[in-house]
Amino acid sequence: MYLKNHIKMFDKLRKPIISNKRIHGIYPYYGAQGIIDFVDNYIFDGKYLLLAEDGNNLRTRTDDVSRIVKGKFWVNNHAHVIQTTEDLLLEYLSYFLNQTDLSGYITGSAQPKLNKENVEYIKINIPSLKKQQHIVNSINCEVKYAC
Repeated sequence: MYLKNHIKMFDKLRKPIISNKRIHGIYPYYGAQGIIDFVDNYIFDGKYLLLAEDGNNLRTRTDDVSRIVKGKFWVNNHAHVIQTTEDLLLEYLSYFLNQTDLSGYITGSAQPKLNKENVEYIKINIPSLKKQQHIVNSINCEVKYAC
């Protein structure tokens, strides 16, 4: 199965704001690897998965390439903005993307890039929702050391 059948991407809504044009505020401003600033407005409100679109971390994987974001926030054009369909838990997708070798989907030699089309064609096996929830709970248990 391809990821495109189980996600909705909101990349067309992303808007970069150059640093000298940002007005400091309370809303997180996300880039490829997380929060890079706080701004006075937001373009997303809800629960989304942000997936790095570019940057060396796509190759080195020294940090997670995806993260779940909740609430009101702004995203620049260096992170894909994703929600999942009913058969795929956002948390499971984040785990999958952070654990999967994505090198076959990355282009660019000087600046690694994971473009929208390649994201859509990432192959994924989707277990039942019950199994996905069990995997997510197990991961959370390991992270928190309290099961």
